[in-house]
Amino acid sequence: MNRIALVCGLCGAVVAVAAEPLQLYVSPAGRDDWSGLQPRPGLLRQDGPFRTLERARDEIRRCRAANVLPAGAVVELQPGVHALGKPFELGAEDSGTESAPVVYRSREPGAARLIGGVTVTGLGPVTDPALRNRLPEGARDHVLQADLSGLGITDFGSPEPDGRGCEVFFDTQPLTLARWPNEGFVNVAGISDEQTFKSHGVPGSKVPVIQYEGDRPERWAAEPAVWLNGFWFWDWAEGAQPVQSIAAAAKLITLGGKPHPYGYRKGQWFYAFILLCELDQPGEWYIDRERRQLFLWPPAPLREDSVVLSVLPACLRAQ
Repeated sequence: MNRIALVCGLCGAVVAVAAEPLQLYVSPAGRDDWSGLQPRPGLLRQDGPFRTLERARDEIRRCRAANVLPAGAVVELQPGVHALGKPFELGAEDSGTESAPVVYRSREPGAARLIGGVTVTGLGPVTDPALRNRLPEGARDHVLQADLSGLGITDFGSPEPDGRGCEVFFDTQPLTLARWPNEGFVNVAGISDEQTFKSHGVPGSKVPVIQYEGDRPERWAAEPAVWLNGFWFWDWAEGAQPVQSIAAAAKLITLGGKPHPYGYRKGQWFYAFILLCELDQPGEWYIDRERRQLFLWPPAPLREDSVVLSVLPACLRAQ
């Protein structure tokens, strides 16, 4: 008798005796090739909790298909951190009924945590002179660095601030991707005089070149991938683009990627982000995507499980 038949057979035996719901267990220390019928590893070789919610869901589906789930099911999550490598999906076929509910619950209230990310460990001081020189002087002894390659990250997602890329959390609170200015925006000082147009009487340009004031962008020369996010023409139309080049003498920034559909106009506002050289206050972070290195200024004392990198569809751990 194979394992699946054994589980459903045991399920049928329980139903025959007491018509009780199928009880399955999921634990961070479990394994998906175990039975799922015990909260802790038992005497039998395969007797113990499942590792993932997906495995428990699929077991319920199999037992329902075998018509041995008349009393429903309870999936009990054991204490600890349950890391999700992808969204946990339930469909209509996973629903219970009033007489046979399907319940997912923590064994102890608040003791089981579901997180859509991976814990980042090994954070230590930045020692590479070139990297320290890119950091603001006041941040060099506060910013920590960690190698992410051991997490199996293959794609950090889009850097656009629209929820499609990775985020960093500290004690469950989201942190800020290193940016300038730290709050608010700066204004577009001027636009190109080519491909000009008017929209509702407002002048603009379709050319993705903006003029800036001051000299702050000149310090970004050593940054490998700078982005600007702004409301380039209308105050309700946001857009992010990578910086293609900076002409310091003319104080011009040329943007790459797809031009903003509404164009650009003088006086609108933007901020720069993905800048190690602008990581200048607690609670900011930066990822060097080529080297797969995280840089972080912790906003509070660091614990082993304080820092979590989100795992999204575009940023999955290798399985």
